[in-house]
Amino acid sequence: MPDPIKTYEMPDSLGQQSFQLYEVQGKSINNSSYPHSTDRPHRHKYYEICVFVNGAGRHEIDFSTHSIHSCSVHFLTPGQVHLISREEDYHGYLMVFSKEFYALDTFHEDLLYQLPFFNNPTLLPILNLRSRDFEEIMYLIEAMQRECKFSSEGSREILRSYLQIFLVKCKQFYIYYFAEKKKMHDPHFSLVQQFNALVEQRFKNVHQVQDYADLLALSPAMLNKYVKKITGFTAGEIIMDRLILQAKRYLIYTDLSNKEISYQLNYEDPSYFSRIFKKKTGLSPSEFRRVENEKYQLYSEKHL
Repeated sequence: MPDPIKTYEMPDSLGQQSFQLYEVQGKSINNSSYPHSTDRPHRHKYYEICVFVNGAGRHEIDFSTHSIHSCSVHFLTPGQVHLISREEDYHGYLMVFSKEFYALDTFHEDLLYQLPFFNNPTLLPILNLRSRDFEEIMYLIEAMQRECKFSSEGSREILRSYLQIFLVKCKQFYIYYFAEKKKMHDPHFSLVQQFNALVEQRFKNVHQVQDYADLLALSPAMLNKYVKKITGFTAGEIIMDRLILQAKRYLIYTDLSNKEISYQLNYEDPSYFSRIFKKKTGLSPSEFRRVENEKYQLYSEKHL
């Protein structure tokens, strides 16, 4: 069985309130200052943005596989499990930053929950752009790259401002490109984002729609109505899907038993949780672990 999944933090040399931009060409990252090696599925405690100039390879994010297209941007939220498999003609950039860096030292990290591609389990964290729009993204990337290279007094504030512009520009493109853009202009979209943020922060211990409704000063019926309108799912389905995702992560990337996983997710009856897991996935927890580990073993053998 694979070792438990690794979780990487920002390097000590960069500090906790940090930003860094790396250019990558070819299959591997040849930069000794990069936070970690990337030959196995892993996750971060920081945000990462992958900018793909030349599409070559695939990107696995939380059990979903996405082809890497040229002129695209992929967004990774802390805690997401992912692996990028690059080909020889790959060219792109990796941008990493801590939530403290983005929050402008005001501890308003909730700003990151207002962006549709971060901290949002119901929207795709990927932007495949037209070349004309991608040029705008690259203009900002190149400006950040120059500022990183010629670091001087004030560079930190300049990079933070560039990052803010970059993310707002990506949000603008995201709203324009996706068919659900009208939903993003819905007056209840922000409330549903708040609900998603609460689920991400509390799902292990808070399972009931009523509890989230209380936190948002709504009735459960109204919360379900707004969540269903924006996402297409009920509030209860979103809570359950987040629990199932976490169970999958534990099953594949740790050696916790089914019973231990159940307790980690605050289910006192492991057999009850196993029934829920099978109903949602079609497999028992043990079957899911076996099937996914066999897939991972085949993948590892191909890339030895």
